[in-house]
Amino acid sequence: MKGTSEYRLGGPNDPLVQEIAKQKGFSEIPFYRSNPKKEAKFDLNECMQRWMAYAPDRDGPVNADQTEGNDPDHLTALIKAKGLEIGGSDIGFAELTPIMINVGFEFEQRYIISAIVAEDYSKVLEGALAVEKEAFEVYVECARVSTELAAYIRGLGFSAVADHNGTGEVQAIPALNACGMGELGKHGSLIHPKFGAGFRPGFVITDAPIVPNLPNIFGVQNTCESCRICENNCPPGAIKPADDFIVTDGIKRWQVDIPKCFEASRFREEYCHICVDVCPYQHRENRDPERIATFKTFMKKRKKAGYRTPAWFIEDEAMILGEES
Repeated sequence: MKGTSEYRLGGPNDPLVQEIAKQKGFSEIPFYRSNPKKEAKFDLNECMQRWMAYAPDRDGPVNADQTEGNDPDHLTALIKAKGLEIGGSDIGFAELTPIMINVGFEFEQRYIISAIVAEDYSKVLEGALAVEKEAFEVYVECARVSTELAAYIRGLGFSAVADHNGTGEVQAIPALNACGMGELGKHGSLIHPKFGAGFRPGFVITDAPIVPNLPNIFGVQNTCESCRICENNCPPGAIKPADDFIVTDGIKRWQVDIPKCFEASRFREEYCHICVDVCPYQHRENRDPERIATFKTFMKKRKKAGYRTPAWFIEDEAMILGEES
């Protein structure tokens, strides 16, 4: 099956990133700068190398014997239990379709498994650097979980190939949607009923017969039609209003203005995770008291700083919030 989804790399070598950098006269992309002020506390490039290190093990030999048989219900339960055991926060299943595969790649297998790992939402109260470190460490976990889950499935006697941030052949949103992981929000991220948009994904493409999930529709897109929180908090104003959308495969999609988004997410040293962190689905569906309290505290800080203020390093907080003595 050949992929049909156009895709953007998003990293320092992304053509659009390079074009904007050239227009600005930058020799380096600020977010990926080789010696930023944050390096002593968190080395982004070292973290990226750790998830890339899992790539060579994404595939491997398949056990000649199907040790647990080929009953779909049994295998689905086994795989889900294993995914949760090794660190996945939720596991979902779907039939693979061309839109889930990036252009230029193809797979012979029939099914796809989503393995998501949740981020620690409390990190938003520790500043942008803590949020960045959490997000990128979770990317490493996604690489590990998907790699180990693929190896487990091969041990059951079925082909299985891991995909994660170190490989990047799967188009995450349609795969996550089909696997029942949640609904697409106006900020362009999928919203999970328990974790909001605060998670990262890994995938396994396999020929193990499994039972696909149904899409999980719980009211997100209806809420996004009237909620403007992420739109009003996006520093460069990259999130479109409710009536500016397209429909793909019957799913409403608000297309984020990528060049504007890159102003905050690539052309500043600080990490921008704001649209995810201010989304009320951090607590709206799960009603977790700790998340509710964190959300309220965080939003008070954003109001005091100015809603479109970029994220800030925790050591700059007193200055940003006007609390210096």
